[in-house]
Amino acid sequence: MEYSEIEKLISLLGSFGIGAIIGGGTIYLFIKSFIPSYLSEKAKNLASKEDIKYITEKVESVKSDYAHLLEEARSSYQLKFAAVEREKNIKKEVYMEAVEAITRSQNIIAGFCNLNLSEEQITSSMSVDAGKVAKIQVVGSKETVRTVTDYMAEIGTASLDLMLKRSELMLRKSSIHTYESLRNKSQQEIDRYIAIMKNLNLQGSTDQSLWDTVSRNIEYEQGQFDKYQAELDTLWKTQNKEHLKFTRECMGRFFDISLLLPPAVLAVRNELDLEIASEDYLDIFNENINKGRRVFEAFLHRIEQGNI
Repeated sequence: MEYSEIEKLISLLGSFGIGAIIGGGTIYLFIKSFIPSYLSEKAKNLASKEDIKYITEKVESVKSDYAHLLEEARSSYQLKFAAVEREKNIKKEVYMEAVEAITRSQNIIAGFCNLNLSEEQITSSMSVDAGKVAKIQVVGSKETVRTVTDYMAEIGTASLDLMLKRSELMLRKSSIHTYESLRNKSQQEIDRYIAIMKNLNLQGSTDQSLWDTVSRNIEYEQGQFDKYQAELDTLWKTQNKEHLKFTRECMGRFFDISLLLPPAVLAVRNELDLEIASEDYLDIFNENINKGRRVFEAFLHRIEQGNI
């Protein structure tokens, strides 16, 4: 309230007398002291309500945004988890096939000593298995790929080396088969001439020239038979000795290559979260390998001693 306005109010009250002046003063003091304080407090209360409403709206907005972010994070986690599980399942499928292929490939090393297997059977089996093992290159970790590659490289090296040495045994086996066929043919001729002699005897033949011809043919075929049999005895003696030596080498390579398997197995188990203490696995594996070596050496020793 301005000073001029106060003067006008006093003048107006003066026209009503002293009582009005006193009353007017009281009213002025009330207006001067109470009304501003009341209006100020009223404004504060109004501001507080507006602030609370604003803060409440902000809190609800933050809660809504947080819930939305939480849902997005949950969805993203579920998608990532599903992707990880899908990748793990693919790896399991690849690794299960690869384990079977690796086992067959390693068994081929031991199988080289089986001379009844043709080279076509060996190479075709190895080609199919190599394709299954190669899939590890796509899904495997660095450690898995490295260990499996080292393992398969050793199998490949051993296969080439043993295939070359095996070829000598296979050639000798073919020679044995040829001589056995010739020997059997001579035996058949001997049997045929003996049958002719029996018929001549039954017929009471006295044709000495015919008897002499049959006898000479029998002697000739018997000579051929003896020659082929002697050659066979020499071939079999060499073949048995070299085959036993080759068998020992094949199994030696088999056991040596087996020692490269644990790192690959442990790498795969680590990828698939199939926990096992490496020390425990190695103890189990090495115990079986050593036992296999002892049993096989005992078996070969018995063969060499002629007990089998």
